[in-house]
Amino acid sequence: MAKKKLIVVWPYRFRDFDWQRFELEQLSQHVEVQVHELIDALTPEFAAAYANQSDRAEVKRFGSIKEWRQEFKRISKDSIVFTHVRPIDFKSTRVCLTVRSANAKTVGFLLGGAVVPGIDKNALANAVVSKLKNLYHFLRRNLLAIAMPGFVAVAGTETEKRARRDFSRKSKPIQLGSFDYSQSLLCQKSDGSSADAAVYLDTGFPGFPRDEVLTGRTELIEAKDWYPNLGKFFSFVETSLQYRVDIAIHPKHVGRDHSPLFGSRTCLGGQTAALVAERKLVIATNSTAISFAVCFDKPLILVWSDLIASGIDARKKSFIENFARETGAKIFNIDREYTEKELRDALVIDYAKRESYKRKYLTSRTDDKPNYQVLLDEVINVVD
Repeated sequence: MAKKKLIVVWPYRFRDFDWQRFELEQLSQHVEVQVHELIDALTPEFAAAYANQSDRAEVKRFGSIKEWRQEFKRISKDSIVFTHVRPIDFKSTRVCLTVRSANAKTVGFLLGGAVVPGIDKNALANAVVSKLKNLYHFLRRNLLAIAMPGFVAVAGTETEKRARRDFSRKSKPIQLGSFDYSQSLLCQKSDGSSADAAVYLDTGFPGFPRDEVLTGRTELIEAKDWYPNLGKFFSFVETSLQYRVDIAIHPKHVGRDHSPLFGSRTCLGGQTAALVAERKLVIATNSTAISFAVCFDKPLILVWSDLIASGIDARKKSFIENFARETGAKIFNIDREYTEKELRDALVIDYAKRESYKRKYLTSRTDDKPNYQVLLDEVINVVD
């Protein structure tokens, strides 16, 4: 019997990292996988944020919506479609309508795995904005119900709330873990020992093009105002704890030269889960990979600078503050000096907050099934 066909519709640059985190290697043992990459058709300007792409034969790239629709309609009958495209503008809505018009099971994904920026502290203004947003989401999810997937994968109670806000009531929820949480379940368990090292979860801030390319936000902090003192803080950690500090390169930027930013420190790409699992300390700003520190019970400290603390980049400040509040991690300002005792005191883990973080942001399940197994059990192998 021929394998079922699984089509993954992806609006950005598809990388080997995505093949791994979507667990397509495991799924491909059960279904025929084809990835449709639409960045050149939807957001070609966003390509500047990526330094690498997958060369797998399963990845098909399309330069226009017309070209993609012709191919999709040709092969999609009786297939399963995992779509990561949301109806946010005319082009993306056309993609969603095309997907929904196919005789196929469709699954959307809302598996963020991270806290979101805080709200406006002006209660009155925020109340007005909140009501307008609620009206907007009500109209959007009802008017665009025809473009919504049949299923929506969610991870954690906060994501479940967002799914009820953003998706049609006809989109059936499927409880999964965040991509990082599921990867932590699949990561080979260590023997309990850790290298005498820390790992910094780099986001490319502020050295490389990032999501600002797509959103149009201007980078408000320059590399010269960040990396020199970040390096000094790493040296303080190395001297105080006798841990070397390695750099986990952001997946978008694997292939770029990081030495102008981090000097001679070891920079490693495509190994974030394993690096966190094997290190004694995690250092971060506002990376979703903070999930790995939570999953592997690793001490976590967060870093910012005087400029971030001052609110010049209010969004980044809010992200870091929220990560600190939700995980119990302490924030260190790289423009200031600390004692070894302050650093060591920050290594204490607040396990109650970690458990809360998991349930709010990382998983909606209690059985520790990895995502591919849940999708096989509840979508792919289900008899209609």
